Order: sequence, then C-alpha cells, then structure tokens
Amino acid sequence: MMKKLIRLMSVLTVATLAACSSLAPQQPSQGTGVNAQNAIQRTGKFALLVFDKTQDKNTDSVQGNFLWNGVGENVVLDLSSPLGQTLARVEVLPGYSKLTRSSGEVFEAPNPDALVAQVIGQEIPVSGLRYWIKGQKIPNQPLIEESHDNAGKLTSFKQAGWDVTMSDYDSIGPTKFNLIRNQTTERIKIRLIVQ
Repeated sequence: MMKKLIRLMSVLTVATLAACSSLAPQQPSQGTGVNAQNAIQRTGKFALLVFDKTQDKNTDSVQGNFLWNGVGENVVLDLSSPLGQTLARVEVLPGYSKLTRSSGEVFEAPNPDALVAQVIGQEIPVSGLRYWIKGQKIPNQPLIEESHDNAGKLTSFKQAGWDVTMSDYDSIGPTKFNLIRNQTTERIKIRLIVQ
C-alpha cells in the first residue's frame, strides 16, 4: 500500500510540476525583467485516480492542494495533503529537475519526464503541464482532435499521450483541467482546479 501511495504522489508531484514538513513555498522573483513578466502562480486542488485495466477496478487515488510558482523556464511545485501537510516539492530548471519528499528523500534528473521515469520506473510524459497550465500547447508537438471555445481558447486536445480538457479561463489560463492517460494496463486521471 505504501509503495502505491509513493508511486501515486510521485506521478502527481512531477505531473502537476511539484508528513508534517516545514518546506516553505517559494515566491516568484519580483522585478521588471523578462522573467518577472513571465511569472505565474497558481494554487488549487488536485485529484489523481489510477484504474487498473487488468483488474477492471480503481486501484489508487490521492488528493490534496498544490502551489505552482513559475518564472520563465523555472518551476517550483509544492503539494500538500488536504490538511495542509507538505507531501513533496518539485523544482524544475533548464536541464535539471528535482523532487524532494517530506521525508527528505531527493530524486534528481535532467528533465521532468526523466524524473518520473526514475521515481516510478515508468515513462509518463509530464513536461507539457508547464504549457497547459497557461492554456498553451507544447511547442513543436502536434495537437490531435483540437477544440476551441468561442474566444479561440483551447478547450480539449490530445498531445504527448494525454487527453486534455480545460475550461473556465481567467487572465492567466484555464482554471479547470482534466488529464487522462490511457496506457496498456492502466488509465491515469488527473483533475486540477485552480482557485
């Protein structure tokens, strides 16, 4: 059971690029440069559900809160339990990604996708989240079955192995996300609600 929970948290932590712990959330840098103009902060709730196709049932689920701080290409994602206990932090810089669990255990890799593969032993592309959270597509990757709302904003598409639905845009991007990844033996569903 503990291995399943660790696996779930690792998928979600690195996917929504990010016990009682006092890891303090980092704030985006303040300034007037290009990075400050590209700063984004999102807070909200997440839920993750794994359906095992071989057993024909839901096998794992987890939910909680997230704090996403992005400045340019840098991202810090903090995940906490519904009661506010820090679960993990993910830090992404160009050429470097790190996951720190509340226990102090640290994993490092050159990018978020490699970090997921290292932590859970399975390749699950997650680097698209940095674009999707702003309502954008991953550059240089095709969108399949793309839909837009009346304002021309993306509402649903398939990209990088994920079926993505997003809605309720604010000035930064969508505030509701549903991500589904169908694999041979399991289906992963992630729901994000920005508050």
